[in-house]
Amino acid sequence: MMKNLYSLPSLTMNYSVPIAKIFQTLMVTTALALPLSVMTAKSVLAKSLEFRVTNNTATNITTFQTSPTGINDWEEDILGIDILRPGESTNIIISDSRDVCTYDIRAVFDDGEESIKYKVNLCTLETFTFND
Repeated sequence: MMKNLYSLPSLTMNYSVPIAKIFQTLMVTTALALPLSVMTAKSVLAKSLEFRVTNNTATNITTFQTSPTGINDWEEDILGIDILRPGESTNIIISDSRDVCTYDIRAVFDDGEESIKYKVNLCTLETFTFND
């Protein structure tokens, strides 16, 4: 008689206990990971705000500053030694570790004029355009 080299496990084995343990572990792991994902999303917000600034005027922007709304002092010039010429755009990243979205925005032009916009939500802003 030939011996069967291939054998299948008995179909009557009870798998319900190990599967219940797996589901329990999965549910506990998910419950523990959920607050971490929320904290991570909030910490990303605190690390940087990114948007695009466009100069749609006829004058160079020589200074670009932001400040959280309610602060009575402008932060440093984001452009530094650069200028934003008419028709140009640039990406701005604010990495100040604050958990705020509302900022005031200020641009100074090379003719001495300035433009200030108050209470701009930078968390939802994609592009900010200065117009004549």
